[in-house]
Amino acid sequence: MCGILAGNGKLSDTKYRGIAPQCSILCGKVLDEKGAGSLRNLLMGLEWTTEMMKIYPVRILNISIEIEQTAALKPDEVALLHKYLEYFWSSNVMIVAAAGNKGPEPMSISPISESVECICVGCNDGDYVGAGGRTCATYSARGPANVYDVNPAKGNPLKKPDIVAPGTDIVSCCNRVYGRNNRWRQPYIAKSGTSMATPIVSGALALCLQKYPQITNTQLKRVLLSSSRDLGQNWNVQGAGMLQIDKMLENINKKYI
Repeated sequence: MCGILAGNGKLSDTKYRGIAPQCSILCGKVLDEKGAGSLRNLLMGLEWTTEMMKIYPVRILNISIEIEQTAALKPDEVALLHKYLEYFWSSNVMIVAAAGNKGPEPMSISPISESVECICVGCNDGDYVGAGGRTCATYSARGPANVYDVNPAKGNPLKKPDIVAPGTDIVSCCNRVYGRNNRWRQPYIAKSGTSMATPIVSGALALCLQKYPQITNTQLKRVLLSSSRDLGQNWNVQGAGMLQIDKMLENINKKYI
């Protein structure tokens, strides 16, 4: 994720450079070596983030993990998750979270990103088809959210995802550990999922903040969504549409805010 967001592309002659290579990153680990974790671990990571915010000017929180919609989720932990997300948003931090890979079933959005405070990122590959014919259409989670804009009796489920970005076969940094025969692995690897699409959106936001650090998260969200390209699909699939970084920077340069 860090490479997609801020890699310098040094080992590829900048071919695989990240979206915002000059941004600074605070990296928190909440998953094990197999990529598994728990909501409890995530909550500990969010608590750590609140402490880091006392030292560093954090403006974007990228959450490239998903949690399944399951009855096993503890209500008190889910409530604490939303409390943290509300805190970050009120502290002018953009929260960018993966929609999840449980599509194409409806209402399959990860509980992390279905919050109103989150930019929920699904994925869309345009005309690209991955190995074996895989595309985002086969796995990107679908809305609407399992939470409501007011309350279940009076409101409607929140519209999610918020936006989509490419997510299949995204090339980024690979941990260079010794493999068999003491040979180094290649420095880059291709991965797929909404977790790959998420730092692309975070990188776009970082570019805007680099130019206009005074912009609020409310203003930045408005620029992000209004600059997206409508793909002609249902909102539950595409959100506002495909991320357009060039259009986003153009709009912000016109003092859209």
